[in-house]
Amino acid sequence: MALDKNGKPLPKGISWRAKENRYMGRFQHEGKTYTRYNTNKTALVKEMENLKYEVIHGLAGKADKLTFDKWFYTWLNDFKKKTIKQTSYNNYLNLYKNTLEESLGRKQLNAIRPIHIQRLYNELLEERGISTKYLSNVNSMLYNVFKIAIHNNLLVKNPCEGVILPKMEQKERRVLSVEEQQIFLKYLHTERWHYYEPLFIFMLGTGVRVGEALGLQWSDVSFDKREIHINHTLVYTKNEEYGEYQFSLQAPKTKSSRRIVPMNDDVYNALKKQRINVKKLRLFMGDEWKPLKGYEDIVFVNYKGRPRQTTEIGATLNNIIAYINKEEENRATEVNLSPFFLENFHPHTLRHTFATRCFEAGIEAKIVQVYLGHSSIRMTLDLYTHVANDKLHEDMKKVSVTNLQEKII
Repeated sequence: MALDKNGKPLPKGISWRAKENRYMGRFQHEGKTYTRYNTNKTALVKEMENLKYEVIHGLAGKADKLTFDKWFYTWLNDFKKKTIKQTSYNNYLNLYKNTLEESLGRKQLNAIRPIHIQRLYNELLEERGISTKYLSNVNSMLYNVFKIAIHNNLLVKNPCEGVILPKMEQKERRVLSVEEQQIFLKYLHTERWHYYEPLFIFMLGTGVRVGEALGLQWSDVSFDKREIHINHTLVYTKNEEYGEYQFSLQAPKTKSSRRIVPMNDDVYNALKKQRINVKKLRLFMGDEWKPLKGYEDIVFVNYKGRPRQTTEIGATLNNIIAYINKEEENRATEVNLSPFFLENFHPHTLRHTFATRCFEAGIEAKIVQVYLGHSSIRMTLDLYTHVANDKLHEDMKKVSVTNLQEKII
């Protein structure tokens, strides 16, 4: 065992060079020897650890020996994994595999130019028909991948800075009209769909995201104070370590998403009904009632007492809408009138509908922002510009120049 100048043991690969009055670090990898010198033992040990990591992961030397694929996984696992949720990790991985791996994966990191990225983006838009929103997500991730490479002295300039993105197309958000909402609620109250009624009334009456609704626990509900505490969002994702899909309760997406939402009468009654439904169902199912360990307190559970997946809620909405339209068609045929068909909508539509009803009721944008858990009021106003504009016009009618002059006279 090598000893330092004071006769104390040195870490493996480190030796004291008495004649040179300095320490030497050395290791081999794939037949090549790497050597470093330093008069400071601690500094040399740290330097050798970093160098060994870079060599083993293909990061040592210039970027002309480093593929984009190798750097992407270094970025994802060493720079991002510990700072993001599992869902974000999976999203980054899917974005890479679906859009970047085939075109950029084998290229040398420092050989990628703006023209390569621009052509790829054009192809994604024109030939594969991806949305501008999806492309924006790809570009944001790719920009950060190159940014971290610059910080590690692997690149001088970010090639994404020379790329031109198409303008984002702001799609009209689906919002239920008052008539649509009334029809939807009428059919939810029927025997066929009554078990889902509390969930959808809860979402329509609070504007919570579907993951927040499914992650709600009874400990988050205060009937006495008539408050709902949004502390978690339920996700169902693949665990990379075990290779299995599993539920997990995660913190809301932003700090402002962790919030308290007041409970109106409709929501209060819906949650009371849900509590009764769960108790009845537990008795009815008997031994088949098998809550998932750690999720026994979930409010909106399935028939076995287990958490629900967001995809299940979307599929259920599709089935409800199809049922409503079939019933409406039959009713219209009986009375010889044109049927009123309900257009398809997603669970997030209920959130947009809640916000729209708030604006229509004259609730201030700042309050709506808090209800929705948006990080800024600009986000709230940008999402619901059409409703805000309608209110602007409606409020302007209250201002009359002539009436005011008459009062002054």
